[in-house]
Amino acid sequence: MKLSKYFPIIISILSLSVCCILTPISTSAAGLYSKYAVLIDADSGRILLGNNENTAVSMASTTKIMTLIIALENCDENFVATTSSYAASMPDVQLNAVTGEQFVLSDLYYSLMLESHNDSAVIIAENVAYYLLCANPSLRTETPFINNYNYDSTFLSEIDREQSEKLVYIFTDLMNEKSDDIQLSDTYYITPNGLDAEDDYSFHHTTAYDLAKTMAYCISNDEFLRITQTVSKAFSDITGMHTYQLNNKNRLLNPDNGVISGKTGFTNKAGYCYVCAYKDNDRTLCIALLACGWPPNKNYKWSDSNYLIAIGKKYYKERYFNYQFVFYVPVTNGKCNYCRLIPDKYVEFLTCDDDSVTYEINLPEKLTAPVNSEQIYGSINLYINDTLYESISLKAEQSVIKQSYFQRMIHKIFK
Repeated sequence: MKLSKYFPIIISILSLSVCCILTPISTSAAGLYSKYAVLIDADSGRILLGNNENTAVSMASTTKIMTLIIALENCDENFVATTSSYAASMPDVQLNAVTGEQFVLSDLYYSLMLESHNDSAVIIAENVAYYLLCANPSLRTETPFINNYNYDSTFLSEIDREQSEKLVYIFTDLMNEKSDDIQLSDTYYITPNGLDAEDDYSFHHTTAYDLAKTMAYCISNDEFLRITQTVSKAFSDITGMHTYQLNNKNRLLNPDNGVISGKTGFTNKAGYCYVCAYKDNDRTLCIALLACGWPPNKNYKWSDSNYLIAIGKKYYKERYFNYQFVFYVPVTNGKCNYCRLIPDKYVEFLTCDDDSVTYEINLPEKLTAPVNSEQIYGSINLYINDTLYESISLKAEQSVIKQSYFQRMIHKIFK
């Protein structure tokens, strides 16, 4: 039995909690400085507002949010990292690490995210790649120049540019694998720091939508949040001879007011870029801005971000699908004459006043015992603006066992 999503029964059996008292303001992206921009619901990935959000373009240092998450997920934070001559040769912005200088890896994460140092990104990439080679012998086919796999990275001070690039490739390959894992549609990493680059396959790029989805993934990691929320940090190399002072360049960072993470970026090709996450009691939003002006318009990204956050806060309110109702379906040959089907999950989603929310309910005409409470017997499809948002399974609230032959005969006699 298929109930149309416009069938009136939906009104009585489905419950939405929503409070949307709106005043008319424009939710158009036309007023943005950014050529490529998006506002998404971080929990679902749904685009709330976009402008050329699926166009592949350069991303500059917003790349580094993926660099950090790959390092956090694949390497011991206390690993001692060594600076190669290739890493030390990276252009500004730099930590200005020198060849052979060693650091506790986790200290470099702050250099990467607070000040966006390009040399630190390559130090991280090379050392995480080496760490993985130590742990996984199957990966060593492309690195015959490494003469030890005992987690001693000091040899990195002696390798040449080509050898460094092989290690960086191992790391960026992990970045691209993660891109596939989190279902980014058009993102390709060549460098760990976001410097513009091309290879035989493509150029270093992402889309605004992919970048926002990457941030939505990253903020699920508590260590990522702790690092990117740090306002200032001082650390030394392992000798203690050189001390570095860092200050966070994310001007909008204010967890108390909702902006819980973010990363800036700039290259001549990419322009000013920014990605951030906003969270309050009702919603988590991610914003990505690419090509958001060029010098001297450094502040465009802040005004665009504030505009999109304001839209998200004012227009997009949390609704929920209330699972506390049942469908009664007849059961044949069972000890009970009917079965109660209930949704198997609770669904939250963000909508604005202009969004259309409709449902399509799919139920069987009847069930035949035995009925298993773990089995799916129907579904409710939730649509937002006629696009399928979620399919909610219907399961039996309780199992119904089959009647015995004797019980069926008694039932027929006394029916």
